Amino acid sequence: MDRMEEMNRRLADTGEPVFALGAILKRRKEEELARLRQLAGTDDLESWLTDPKNLTMLLMALPSADFALFSKAAEGPFLKEKQVFLPMHSGIIGFCLLQPYLVQEELYLVVPTEIRNLWRDLKKTPFPERKKLRDTVDAYAQAAVKLYGVLPLKEFDEMLRHRGNAKLDGMGRELLDDLADGTYYAIEDGLLLFPGLSAEEARPYLDAADGYPRYLPVHEKLLRYGDGDYYDVFHDLEMWRLEAENQFREAGDEDAEGKATAFSDGLYFILRMETEDEDHTAYFEQFGMEPDEERVRGIKQQVRLWILGGNTPQELTEEYKAGRLKPPVNAPCFCGSGKKFKKCHGRS
Repeated sequence: MDRMEEMNRRLADTGEPVFALGAILKRRKEEELARLRQLAGTDDLESWLTDPKNLTMLLMALPSADFALFSKAAEGPFLKEKQVFLPMHSGIIGFCLLQPYLVQEELYLVVPTEIRNLWRDLKKTPFPERKKLRDTVDAYAQAAVKLYGVLPLKEFDEMLRHRGNAKLDGMGRELLDDLADGTYYAIEDGLLLFPGLSAEEARPYLDAADGYPRYLPVHEKLLRYGDGDYYDVFHDLEMWRLEAENQFREAGDEDAEGKATAFSDGLYFILRMETEDEDHTAYFEQFGMEPDEERVRGIKQQVRLWILGGNTPQELTEEYKAGRLKPPVNAPCFCGSGKKFKKCHGRS
């Protein structure tokens, strides 16, 4: 153990922005145990976890990556992790479903015997199918609202059938209703909505998107949009972020990098949700920057806009030139000018 502590100290002294493994395990376990005690309403977690209903609830709520980790470990005496530092999963360690052990320089995850026995019984029930469907519905719903802002449930069902090999009827709709609590998405008037967006506020997006093709990526790429840590990277916007960071640093800002990232991320979200060409002067003033609307319009060409059905203006311009797209005359022009189609590209 002395050797392990020495290695942890050495890792901590490298200057990398990570904690030594021992500190990670200790901090995580303390935080997650406190959360679990609060959830369970008891300090006797051992008895609480060995109740099949409670175990089912925890497993159902686990993200799919964490659940896969648990499933692998529960099938054998342990699961060996290749990396010394754990992936930043959402708290599977603290839930006591997996116990971490450090042997020399390798990490082993072990499922307690009582929980492993409960899991073997649970596998014989409809739970695995229900869990798989829940994770599929949840991932696609998060991806859909990020891409489109709003999507009729009928079209979301078509997306699930086409890409996820799942259905929204019966159990699928029941699971979606339970999940749609407004945290990641909501349901209102037969619409799947971006969090904080009402059905009334969503109508302009639906009306504007009428007649445009809907962008539907391949399965793997579509699910990336459901990942809270994923977003498209645009070269022009990234270059602007770097320029802004240098500007903030020269001005003596202590968190130049964080401020520049907030600027670029905020601009991306604003552009994605715009219903028309807007003046961004006030936004630039928040960061003490000079407005550059021409540069904004160039970046907007690359952004997947809600009013264009998740397509970029560049994509739709190419479709129009090829004769495969006939936009509604009163819809916003696909080029991102903010004008109606009949007063822009539709003039010709």
